[in-house]
Amino acid sequence: MARQAIIYTRVSTDDQKVNGFSLQDQERSLKAHCRRENIEIAAHYQEDHSAKDFNRPAFQRMLSDVKEKRVKADLFLCVRWDRFSRSFEESLQMIRLFTKLGLQLKFIEGGDYDLAIPENKLIQVVLMALPQIENERRGLNTKVGMRQANREGRWTGISPKGYSWERHDDKSWLVPDENAIFIREAFSEIAKGIYSVQEVRKALNKKGMVCSKNQFYRILRNPVYMGKIKISAWRDEPEVIVEGLHDALITKELFDKVQSIMDGRKPKNTAKSKLNESLPLRGHLVCRICGGSLTGSASRSKNGVRHFYYHCNKGCKERFRADVANELFQSYLKSFQVPEEVLFLYYHILRDMFKHDDTDREQEIERLKSQVEGYQSKIHSVEDKYFDNAIDKATYDDARRRYKESINSLETKIKELQFQDSNFLNYAGYGLSLLGNLEGYYKQAAIEVKSKIVCSIFPGKLIFAEKKYRTPQVNQVLSLITSNNNHLGIPKKQKAANFDSLHLMASPGGIEPPL
Repeated sequence: MARQAIIYTRVSTDDQKVNGFSLQDQERSLKAHCRRENIEIAAHYQEDHSAKDFNRPAFQRMLSDVKEKRVKADLFLCVRWDRFSRSFEESLQMIRLFTKLGLQLKFIEGGDYDLAIPENKLIQVVLMALPQIENERRGLNTKVGMRQANREGRWTGISPKGYSWERHDDKSWLVPDENAIFIREAFSEIAKGIYSVQEVRKALNKKGMVCSKNQFYRILRNPVYMGKIKISAWRDEPEVIVEGLHDALITKELFDKVQSIMDGRKPKNTAKSKLNESLPLRGHLVCRICGGSLTGSASRSKNGVRHFYYHCNKGCKERFRADVANELFQSYLKSFQVPEEVLFLYYHILRDMFKHDDTDREQEIERLKSQVEGYQSKIHSVEDKYFDNAIDKATYDDARRRYKESINSLETKIKELQFQDSNFLNYAGYGLSLLGNLEGYYKQAAIEVKSKIVCSIFPGKLIFAEKKYRTPQVNQVLSLITSNNNHLGIPKKQKAANFDSLHLMASPGGIEPPL
Protein backbone atom coordinates (compact mmCIF):
# COMPACT_ATOMS: atom_id res chain seq x y z
CA MET A 1 0.00 0.00 0.00
CA ALA A 2 1.38 3.38 -1.01
CA ARG A 3 2.26 5.84 1.72
CA GLN A 4 0.08 8.92 2.11
CA ALA A 5 2.06 12.16 2.27
CA ILE A 6 1.45 15.81 2.99
CA ILE A 7 3.72 18.02 0.92
CA TYR A 8 4.56 21.45 2.28
CA THR A 9 6.06 24.38 0.36
CA ARG A 10 7.04 27.70 1.88
CA VAL A 11 8.72 30.82 0.61
CA SER A 12 9.35 34.33 1.89
CA THR A 13 10.36 37.52 0.11
CA ASP A 14 13.88 37.30 1.55
CA ASP A 15 14.21 33.67 0.43
CA GLN A 16 13.32 34.64 -3.11
CA LYS A 17 15.77 37.55 -3.19
CA VAL A 18 18.70 35.75 -1.56
CA ASN A 19 18.26 32.09 -2.52
CA GLY A 20 16.02 32.17 -5.59
CA PHE A 21 13.48 29.77 -4.09
CA SER A 22 10.01 29.59 -5.58
CA LEU A 23 6.87 27.72 -4.63
CA GLN A 24 6.66 26.21 -8.11
CA ASP A 25 10.18 24.76 -7.92
CA GLN A 26 9.53 23.21 -4.50
CA GLU A 27 6.20 21.74 -5.60
CA ARG A 28 7.72 20.31 -8.76
CA SER A 29 10.58 18.66 -6.81
CA LEU A 30 8.25 17.19 -4.17
CA LYS A 31 5.82 15.76 -6.74
CA ALA A 32 8.67 14.27 -8.72
CA HIS A 33 9.99 12.62 -5.55
CA CYS A 34 6.56 11.19 -4.75
CA ARG A 35 6.25 9.71 -8.26
CA ARG A 36 9.69 8.05 -7.98
CA GLU A 37 8.98 6.63 -4.52
CA ASN A 38 5.36 5.58 -5.29
CA ILE A 39 4.01 7.99 -2.63
CA GLU A 40 0.45 9.31 -2.89
CA ILE A 41 -0.10 13.00 -2.11
CA ALA A 42 -2.91 13.38 0.44
CA ALA A 43 -2.75 17.18 0.56
CA HIS A 44 -0.56 20.10 -0.41
CA TYR A 45 -0.10 23.20 1.81
CA GLN A 46 1.83 26.25 0.68
CA GLU A 47 2.36 29.78 1.99
CA ASP A 48 4.43 32.96 1.92
CA HIS A 49 5.44 33.34 5.55
CA SER A 50 8.48 33.56 7.82
CA ALA A 51 9.83 30.36 9.38
CA LYS A 52 10.87 31.95 12.67
CA ASP A 53 7.98 30.04 14.30
CA PHE A 54 5.04 27.83 13.34
CA ASN A 55 2.35 30.50 13.66
CA ARG A 56 1.75 30.30 9.93
CA PRO A 57 -1.78 30.16 8.46
CA ALA A 58 -1.28 27.19 6.13
CA PHE A 59 0.79 25.20 8.62
CA GLN A 60 -1.76 25.67 11.38
CA ARG A 61 -4.53 24.69 8.96
CA MET A 62 -2.58 21.52 8.17
CA LEU A 63 -2.27 20.62 11.88
CA SER A 64 -5.99 21.17 12.35
CA ASP A 65 -6.85 19.00 9.34
CA VAL A 66 -4.65 16.14 10.60
CA LYS A 67 -5.97 16.35 14.17
CA GLU A 68 -9.59 16.37 12.95
CA LYS A 69 -8.74 13.55 10.48
CA ARG A 70 -9.90 15.60 7.52
CA VAL A 71 -6.53 14.67 6.01
CA LYS A 72 -5.10 11.20 6.58
CA ALA A 73 -1.36 10.87 6.09
CA ASP A 74 1.67 9.22 7.66
CA LEU A 75 4.38 11.30 5.99
CA PHE A 76 5.22 15.02 5.95
CA LEU A 77 7.52 16.03 3.09
CA CYS A 78 9.54 19.24 2.67
CA VAL A 79 12.32 20.07 0.25
CA ARG A 80 14.80 20.86 3.06
CA TRP A 81 15.02 21.85 6.72
CA ASP A 82 14.88 25.65 6.26
CA ARG A 83 11.55 25.26 4.41
CA PHE A 84 10.21 23.59 7.55
CA SER A 85 11.66 25.80 10.30
CA ARG A 86 14.44 28.21 11.16
CA SER A 87 14.14 27.71 14.91
CA PHE A 88 15.94 24.84 16.63
CA GLU A 89 13.72 24.89 19.73
CA GLU A 90 10.49 25.15 17.72
CA SER A 91 11.60 22.24 15.50
CA LEU A 92 12.13 19.95 18.48
CA GLN A 93 8.66 20.68 19.84
CA MET A 94 7.00 20.21 16.44
CA ILE A 95 8.76 16.85 15.86
CA ARG A 96 7.35 15.62 19.19
CA LEU A 97 3.87 16.72 18.07
CA PHE A 98 4.32 15.00 14.69
CA THR A 99 5.22 11.78 16.53
CA LYS A 100 1.95 11.97 18.48
CA LEU A 101 0.03 12.57 15.25
CA GLY A 102 1.71 9.64 13.50
CA LEU A 103 3.51 11.84 10.98
CA GLN A 104 7.05 11.07 9.86
CA LEU A 105 9.05 14.16 8.90
CA LYS A 106 11.30 13.76 5.83
CA PHE A 107 13.25 16.07 3.53
CA ILE A 108 14.18 15.28 -0.07
CA GLU A 109 17.38 17.34 0.01
CA GLY A 110 20.22 17.02 2.51
CA GLY A 111 20.16 13.24 2.88
CA ASP A 112 17.84 10.69 4.44
CA TYR A 113 19.13 9.34 7.75
CA ASP A 114 17.87 6.37 9.70
CA LEU A 115 17.17 7.78 13.16
CA ALA A 116 17.11 4.27 14.61
CA ILE A 117 20.89 4.56 14.48
CA PRO A 118 21.86 6.70 17.55
CA GLU A 119 24.76 8.45 15.79
CA ASN A 120 22.44 9.74 13.07
CA LYS A 121 20.54 11.81 15.64
CA LEU A 122 23.60 14.05 15.89
CA ILE A 123 23.32 14.72 12.16
CA GLN A 124 19.64 15.58 12.62
CA VAL A 125 20.44 18.02 15.41
CA VAL A 126 23.02 19.77 13.22
CA LEU A 127 20.59 20.00 10.30
CA MET A 128 17.90 21.42 12.61
CA ALA A 129 20.24 24.05 14.01
CA LEU A 130 21.72 25.24 10.71
CA PRO A 131 18.68 27.29 9.52
CA GLN A 132 18.52 29.16 12.85
CA ILE A 133 22.28 29.80 12.74
CA GLU A 134 21.89 31.07 9.17
CA ASN A 135 19.02 33.34 10.21
CA GLU A 136 20.90 34.79 13.17
CA ARG A 137 24.04 35.31 11.09
CA ARG A 138 22.00 37.08 8.43
CA GLY A 139 20.39 39.28 11.08
CA LEU A 140 23.77 40.05 12.63
CA ASN A 141 25.25 40.93 9.24
CA THR A 142 22.29 43.17 8.52
CA LYS A 143 22.66 44.97 11.85
CA VAL A 144 26.40 45.45 11.37
CA GLY A 145 25.82 46.70 7.83
CA MET A 146 23.15 49.18 8.96
CA ARG A 147 25.37 50.53 11.72
CA GLN A 148 28.23 50.96 9.26
CA ALA A 149 25.89 52.80 6.89
CA ASN A 150 24.83 55.03 9.79
CA ARG A 151 28.46 55.80 10.62
CA GLU A 152 28.89 56.89 7.01
CA GLY A 153 26.00 59.32 7.47
CA ARG A 154 23.33 57.30 5.68
CA TRP A 155 19.90 56.90 7.28
CA THR A 156 18.55 53.33 7.36
CA GLY A 157 15.02 52.11 7.91
CA ILE A 158 11.70 53.87 7.38
CA SER A 159 12.04 57.52 6.43
CA PRO A 160 11.34 59.87 9.38
CA LYS A 161 8.33 62.19 9.11
CA GLY A 162 9.29 65.25 7.09
CA TYR A 163 11.49 63.21 4.74
CA SER A 164 10.89 60.69 1.98
CA TRP A 165 13.15 58.41 -0.04
CA GLU A 166 14.39 59.57 -3.44
CA ARG A 167 16.31 57.21 -5.69
CA HIS A 168 19.38 58.29 -7.71
CA ASP A 169 21.79 55.98 -9.54
CA ASP A 170 20.52 52.88 -7.71
CA LYS A 171 20.95 54.62 -4.35
CA SER A 172 18.26 56.08 -2.08
CA TRP A 173 18.58 59.42 -0.31
CA LEU A 174 16.48 61.23 2.27
CA VAL A 175 14.94 64.43 0.91
CA PRO A 176 12.50 66.86 2.60
CA ASP A 177 8.86 66.27 1.68
CA GLU A 178 5.53 68.09 2.18
CA ASN A 179 5.67 67.51 5.97
CA ALA A 180 9.00 69.33 6.35
CA ILE A 181 7.25 72.67 6.83
CA PHE A 182 5.31 71.24 9.79
CA ILE A 183 8.49 69.88 11.38
CA ARG A 184 10.19 73.28 11.16
CA GLU A 185 7.13 74.99 12.64
CA ALA A 186 6.95 72.43 15.46
CA PHE A 187 10.50 73.13 16.63
CA SER A 188 10.07 76.90 16.22
CA GLU A 189 6.86 77.00 18.29
CA ILE A 190 8.21 74.77 21.08
CA ALA A 191 11.38 76.90 21.26
CA LYS A 192 9.30 79.99 22.10
CA GLY A 193 8.52 78.43 25.48
CA ILE A 194 4.92 79.68 25.31
CA TYR A 195 2.97 76.64 24.17
CA SER A 196 3.04 73.09 25.50
CA VAL A 197 4.08 70.19 23.30
CA GLN A 198 0.49 69.01 22.97
CA GLU A 199 -0.81 72.49 22.15
CA VAL A 200 1.67 72.68 19.27
CA ARG A 201 0.85 69.14 18.09
CA LYS A 202 -2.90 69.80 18.02
CA ALA A 203 -2.42 73.08 16.16
CA LEU A 204 -0.28 71.36 13.51
CA ASN A 205 -2.74 68.46 13.19
CA LYS A 206 -5.45 70.96 12.34
CA LYS A 207 -3.18 72.29 9.59
CA GLY A 208 -2.79 68.84 8.08
CA MET A 209 0.11 67.10 9.85
CA VAL A 210 -1.29 63.79 11.13
CA CYS A 211 0.82 62.86 14.15
CA SER A 212 0.15 60.89 17.35
CA LYS A 213 1.41 61.99 20.78
CA ASN A 214 4.22 59.43 20.96
CA GLN A 215 5.32 60.07 17.39
CA PHE A 216 5.44 63.83 18.01
CA TYR A 217 7.68 63.39 21.07
CA ARG A 218 9.99 61.13 19.06
CA ILE A 219 10.19 63.79 16.34
CA LEU A 220 11.20 66.48 18.82
CA ARG A 221 13.93 64.21 20.25
CA ASN A 222 15.34 63.01 16.93
CA PRO A 223 18.64 64.66 15.87
CA VAL A 224 17.97 63.62 12.26
CA TYR A 225 16.18 66.95 11.80
CA MET A 226 19.37 68.92 12.47
CA GLY A 227 21.21 66.82 9.88
CA LYS A 228 22.67 64.20 12.22
CA ILE A 229 22.13 60.50 12.89
CA LYS A 230 22.13 58.89 16.33
CA ILE A 231 23.70 55.43 16.54
CA SER A 232 22.55 53.63 19.69
CA ALA A 233 24.99 51.85 21.99
CA TRP A 234 25.54 48.19 21.10
CA ARG A 235 27.84 45.65 22.67
CA ASP A 236 31.06 47.53 23.48
CA GLU A 237 30.23 50.42 21.14
CA PRO A 238 29.00 53.60 22.89
CA GLU A 239 26.16 55.75 21.60
CA VAL A 240 27.38 58.34 19.08
CA ILE A 241 25.85 61.06 16.92
CA VAL A 242 27.36 61.52 13.46
CA GLU A 243 26.89 63.96 10.60
CA GLY A 244 24.26 62.79 8.15
CA LEU A 245 24.39 63.04 4.37
CA HIS A 246 20.82 64.39 4.23
CA ASP A 247 19.77 68.05 4.44
CA ALA A 248 18.89 69.41 7.88
CA LEU A 249 15.43 70.91 8.44
CA ILE A 250 16.47 72.97 11.50
CA THR A 251 19.67 74.35 13.05
CA LYS A 252 21.55 72.67 15.88
CA GLU A 253 20.88 75.75 18.05
CA LEU A 254 17.13 75.38 17.58
CA PHE A 255 17.26 71.63 18.29
CA ASP A 256 19.30 72.16 21.48
CA LYS A 257 16.91 74.86 22.67
CA VAL A 258 13.93 72.54 22.26
CA GLN A 259 15.76 69.76 24.15
CA SER A 260 16.46 72.18 26.97
CA ILE A 261 12.80 73.16 27.23
CA MET A 262 11.58 69.55 27.09
CA ASP A 263 14.08 68.52 29.77
CA GLY A 264 12.64 71.18 32.07
CA ARG A 265 15.70 73.40 31.93
CA LYS A 266 15.05 77.11 31.46
CA PRO A 267 16.49 78.48 28.21
CA LYS A 268 19.35 80.94 28.57
CA ASN A 269 18.51 84.64 28.79
CA THR A 270 15.01 83.83 30.01
CA ALA A 271 13.73 86.35 32.52
CA LYS A 272 13.04 85.02 35.99
CA SER A 273 9.40 84.22 36.54
CA LYS A 274 7.52 86.72 38.70
CA LEU A 275 4.65 84.35 39.43
CA ASN A 276 3.94 83.83 43.11
CA GLU A 277 1.09 81.79 44.59
CA SER A 278 0.37 84.57 47.10
CA LEU A 279 0.40 87.29 44.41
CA PRO A 280 -1.61 85.90 41.46
CA LEU A 281 -2.69 89.41 40.36
CA ARG A 282 0.81 90.87 40.19
CA GLY A 283 1.24 92.30 36.72
CA HIS A 284 -2.50 92.65 36.20
CA LEU A 285 -3.16 95.60 38.56
CA VAL A 286 -2.55 99.32 38.01
CA CYS A 287 -2.26 102.09 40.57
CA ARG A 288 -5.49 104.07 40.88
CA ILE A 289 -3.42 107.20 41.69
CA CYS A 290 -0.64 107.31 39.06
CA GLY A 291 -1.74 104.62 36.62
CA GLY A 292 1.50 102.68 36.93
CA SER A 293 1.65 98.92 37.31
CA LEU A 294 1.47 97.54 40.83
CA THR A 295 3.95 95.00 42.06
CA GLY A 296 3.81 92.84 45.20
CA SER A 297 6.04 91.75 48.02
CA ALA A 298 5.98 90.29 51.50
CA SER A 299 6.33 92.16 54.78
CA ARG A 300 6.97 90.62 58.18
CA SER A 301 4.84 91.84 61.11
CA LYS A 302 6.07 92.42 64.67
CA ASN A 303 5.05 88.91 65.70
CA GLY A 304 7.06 87.44 62.78
CA VAL A 305 4.14 86.57 60.47
CA ARG A 306 4.65 87.33 56.76
CA HIS A 307 1.91 89.21 54.92
CA PHE A 308 1.83 89.93 51.20
CA TYR A 309 0.89 93.32 49.77
CA TYR A 310 0.25 94.83 46.35
CA HIS A 311 1.86 98.26 46.15
CA CYS A 312 3.13 100.97 43.80
CA ASN A 313 6.85 101.54 43.21
CA LYS A 314 6.55 105.12 41.97
CA GLY A 315 6.30 106.85 45.31
CA CYS A 316 2.52 106.64 45.62
CA LYS A 317 1.06 105.49 48.89
CA GLU A 318 -1.10 102.88 47.15
CA ARG A 319 -0.79 99.66 49.18
CA PHE A 320 -3.28 96.96 50.20
CA ARG A 321 -3.30 93.43 51.58
CA ALA A 322 -2.92 90.78 48.84
CA ASP A 323 -5.03 88.12 50.58
CA VAL A 324 -7.98 90.52 50.84
CA ALA A 325 -7.64 91.61 47.20
CA ASN A 326 -7.29 88.01 46.03
CA GLU A 327 -10.40 86.87 47.85
CA LEU A 328 -12.45 89.81 46.56
CA PHE A 329 -11.24 89.08 43.02
CA GLN A 330 -12.56 85.52 43.27
CA SER A 331 -15.91 86.95 44.39
CA TYR A 332 -15.72 89.40 41.48
CA LEU A 333 -15.55 86.43 39.08
CA LYS A 334 -19.00 85.38 40.34
CA SER A 335 -20.45 88.35 38.46
CA PHE A 336 -19.56 86.63 35.21
CA GLN A 337 -22.46 84.21 35.28
CA VAL A 338 -23.32 82.55 31.99
CA PRO A 339 -27.03 82.11 31.13
CA GLU A 340 -28.10 78.50 31.00
CA GLU A 341 -29.60 78.89 27.52
CA VAL A 342 -26.26 80.22 26.24
CA LEU A 343 -24.43 77.18 27.64
CA PHE A 344 -26.84 74.88 25.83
CA LEU A 345 -26.33 76.85 22.63
CA TYR A 346 -22.56 76.59 23.09
CA TYR A 347 -22.90 72.83 23.62
CA HIS A 348 -24.90 72.27 20.43
CA ILE A 349 -22.55 74.41 18.34
CA LEU A 350 -19.57 72.37 19.54
CA ARG A 351 -21.41 69.11 18.99
CA ASP A 352 -22.19 69.98 15.38
CA MET A 353 -18.65 71.23 14.73
CA PHE A 354 -16.85 68.15 16.13
CA LYS A 355 -19.40 65.78 14.61
CA HIS A 356 -18.38 67.17 11.23
CA ASP A 357 -14.66 66.75 12.08
CA ASP A 358 -15.13 63.13 13.21
CA THR A 359 -17.12 62.34 10.07
CA ASP A 360 -14.28 63.71 7.94
CA ARG A 361 -11.77 61.62 9.88
CA GLU A 362 -13.79 58.40 9.42
CA GLN A 363 -14.19 59.12 5.72
CA GLU A 364 -10.44 59.63 5.37
CA ILE A 365 -9.78 56.31 7.16
CA GLU A 366 -12.16 54.50 4.81
CA ARG A 367 -10.51 56.15 1.81
CA LEU A 368 -7.05 55.01 2.96
CA LYS A 369 -8.32 51.47 3.64
CA SER A 370 -9.71 51.38 0.12
CA GLN A 371 -6.27 52.34 -1.21
CA VAL A 372 -4.67 49.54 0.87
CA GLU A 373 -7.09 47.02 -0.67
CA GLY A 374 -6.19 48.35 -4.10
CA TYR A 375 -2.46 47.78 -3.53
CA GLN A 376 -3.15 44.31 -2.10
CA SER A 377 -5.06 43.47 -5.27
CA LYS A 378 -2.09 44.68 -7.29
CA ILE A 379 0.22 42.37 -5.31
CA HIS A 380 -2.06 39.39 -6.02
CA SER A 381 -2.15 40.37 -9.70
CA VAL A 382 1.62 40.64 -10.04
CA GLU A 383 2.02 37.31 -8.19
CA ASP A 384 -0.31 35.63 -10.68
CA LYS A 385 1.67 37.09 -13.57
CA TYR A 386 4.93 35.90 -12.04
CA PHE A 387 3.63 32.38 -11.38
CA ASP A 388 2.32 32.27 -14.97
CA ASN A 389 5.78 33.33 -16.21
CA ALA A 390 4.30 36.50 -17.69
CA ILE A 391 6.94 38.65 -15.92
CA ASP A 392 10.47 37.92 -14.76
CA LYS A 393 11.65 37.69 -11.15
CA ALA A 394 13.28 41.16 -11.09
CA THR A 395 10.07 42.85 -12.25
CA TYR A 396 8.05 40.88 -9.71
CA ASP A 397 10.37 41.73 -6.81
CA ASP A 398 10.44 45.43 -7.69
CA ALA A 399 6.65 45.69 -8.05
CA ARG A 400 5.99 43.77 -4.83
CA ARG A 401 8.46 45.94 -2.91
CA ARG A 402 6.85 49.17 -4.15
CA TYR A 403 3.33 47.98 -3.35
CA LYS A 404 4.39 46.79 0.12
CA GLU A 405 6.00 50.17 0.87
CA SER A 406 2.83 51.96 -0.20
CA ILE A 407 0.69 49.67 1.99
CA ASN A 408 2.97 50.24 5.02
CA SER A 409 2.77 54.00 4.55
CA LEU A 410 -1.03 53.95 4.24
CA GLU A 411 -1.44 51.66 7.27
CA THR A 412 0.71 54.02 9.35
CA LYS A 413 -1.56 56.93 8.41
CA ILE A 414 -4.65 54.86 9.26
CA LYS A 415 -3.31 53.99 12.71
CA GLU A 416 -2.43 57.61 13.40
CA LEU A 417 -5.94 58.74 12.45
CA GLN A 418 -7.52 55.98 14.55
CA PHE A 419 -5.52 57.07 17.61
CA GLN A 420 -6.89 60.61 17.41
CA ASP A 421 -9.61 60.69 20.04
CA SER A 422 -12.87 62.42 19.37
CA ASN A 423 -12.45 65.86 20.96
CA PHE A 424 -16.11 66.77 21.35
CA LEU A 425 -16.74 65.47 24.89
CA ASN A 426 -13.42 66.83 26.14
CA TYR A 427 -13.98 70.33 24.79
CA ALA A 428 -17.70 70.50 25.47
CA GLY A 429 -17.31 69.27 29.06
CA TYR A 430 -14.38 71.57 29.68
CA GLY A 431 -15.96 74.65 28.13
CA LEU A 432 -19.30 74.27 29.88
CA SER A 433 -17.67 73.63 33.23
CA LEU A 434 -15.39 76.65 32.94
CA LEU A 435 -18.14 79.04 31.88
CA GLY A 436 -20.54 77.69 34.48
CA ASN A 437 -18.06 77.85 37.36
CA LEU A 438 -15.42 80.43 36.51
CA GLU A 439 -14.76 81.32 40.13
CA GLY A 440 -14.28 77.67 41.13
CA TYR A 441 -11.87 76.99 38.31
CA TYR A 442 -9.79 80.04 39.11
CA LYS A 443 -9.66 79.17 42.80
CA GLN A 444 -8.24 75.65 42.28
CA ALA A 445 -6.01 76.42 39.29
CA ALA A 446 -2.21 76.59 39.40
CA ILE A 447 -0.62 80.04 39.45
CA GLU A 448 0.34 79.87 35.76
CA VAL A 449 -3.25 79.02 34.83
CA LYS A 450 -4.65 81.78 37.01
CA SER A 451 -2.51 84.27 35.12
CA LYS A 452 -3.85 82.95 31.79
CA ILE A 453 -7.44 83.19 33.00
CA VAL A 454 -6.97 86.81 34.08
CA CYS A 455 -5.34 87.72 30.75
CA SER A 456 -8.12 85.99 28.82
CA ILE A 457 -10.93 87.78 30.65
CA PHE A 458 -9.29 91.19 31.09
CA PRO A 459 -7.17 92.33 28.12
CA GLY A 460 -6.66 95.60 30.01
CA LYS A 461 -5.36 96.14 33.54
CA LEU A 462 -7.48 95.94 36.71
CA ILE A 463 -8.01 98.75 39.21
CA PHE A 464 -8.76 97.88 42.84
CA ALA A 465 -10.32 100.63 44.98
CA GLU A 466 -12.68 100.66 47.93
CA LYS A 467 -12.75 96.87 47.95
CA LYS A 468 -14.10 96.79 44.40
CA TYR A 469 -12.63 95.99 41.01
CA ARG A 470 -13.09 97.87 37.81
CA THR A 471 -11.45 97.63 34.41
CA PRO A 472 -11.62 99.68 31.23
CA GLN A 473 -11.78 96.55 29.06
CA VAL A 474 -13.30 93.06 29.34
CA ASN A 475 -13.10 90.24 26.82
CA GLN A 476 -15.85 91.10 24.34
CA VAL A 477 -17.04 87.52 23.85
CA LEU A 478 -17.31 86.85 27.59
CA SER A 479 -18.99 90.20 28.08
CA LEU A 480 -21.56 89.33 25.43
CA ILE A 481 -22.48 85.87 26.68
CA THR A 482 -22.69 87.01 30.34
CA SER A 483 -24.75 90.07 29.55
CA ASN A 484 -28.11 90.51 31.31
CA ASN A 485 -29.59 91.30 27.91
CA ASN A 486 -29.22 88.02 26.09
CA HIS A 487 -31.13 89.30 23.03
CA LEU A 488 -33.10 86.04 22.91
CA GLY A 489 -36.12 87.39 24.71
CA ILE A 490 -35.47 85.11 27.67
CA PRO A 491 -34.82 86.63 31.11
CA LYS A 492 -31.42 85.71 32.54
CA LYS A 493 -31.46 83.33 35.49
CA GLN A 494 -29.47 84.54 38.46
CA LYS A 495 -27.98 81.20 39.39
CA ALA A 496 -25.23 79.47 37.46
CA ALA A 497 -26.28 76.66 35.17
CA ASN A 498 -25.92 73.14 36.59
CA PHE A 499 -23.77 70.87 34.42
CA ASP A 500 -22.48 68.52 37.08
CA SER A 501 -22.20 65.52 34.79
CA LEU A 502 -20.21 67.49 32.23
CA HIS A 503 -18.10 69.07 34.94
CA LEU A 504 -16.70 65.65 35.80
CA MET A 505 -15.17 65.45 32.35
CA ALA A 506 -13.26 68.69 32.67
CA SER A 507 -9.64 69.08 33.66
CA PRO A 508 -9.39 70.36 37.26
CA GLY A 509 -5.82 71.57 37.00
CA GLY A 510 -5.61 73.82 33.97
CA ILE A 511 -7.31 75.89 31.34
CA GLU A 512 -7.09 73.33 28.54
CA PRO A 513 -8.98 70.05 28.14
CA PRO A 514 -7.39 66.84 29.45
CA LEU A 515 -5.16 65.07 26.94
